[in-house]
Amino acid sequence: MTARIVKIMILMHVVISLGGMLVHIKLHPPGSSLYFWWASPVSAFSLLVIPFLYFRASTAAWGFMFNAGTIMIGTVGMFYYSVHTFERPFTLYNVFLKSALPGILILWIKLPIAFIILQKMKPSKISQRIRECVEMQEKRWQKS
Repeated sequence: MTARIVKIMILMHVVISLGGMLVHIKLHPPGSSLYFWWASPVSAFSLLVIPFLYFRASTAAWGFMFNAGTIMIGTVGMFYYSVHTFERPFTLYNVFLKSALPGILILWIKLPIAFIILQKMKPSKISQRIRECVEMQEKRWQKS
């Protein structure tokens, strides 16, 4: 059951990443301005590299960290773009529908997905060395 959940979550990550990349290319074609070029490699990395890191327990933590990094980069970039292109007046309609806030919220959906993958991919067995260290710490706490 755990493997099935992980595969579904990885698929969700891929679909969200692909959707974000296609929306970005539609709204901001990379050929129209040098400013729009930074998001294309980040989107491609999020789409093509990070999902493969989630398939192994030994690299799932790296996938989570890279995912968090791409989310931060995307959030800062979209917020910066939104501040510079904000349409006045300051209304809820303009904030929620004409700014980058919906894109930022969609981007942040990937973080709980990555966290679920990370939790499900944790190794279930504890090595003997770690078990011995825990037992030693418990004995020290009991003595004091």
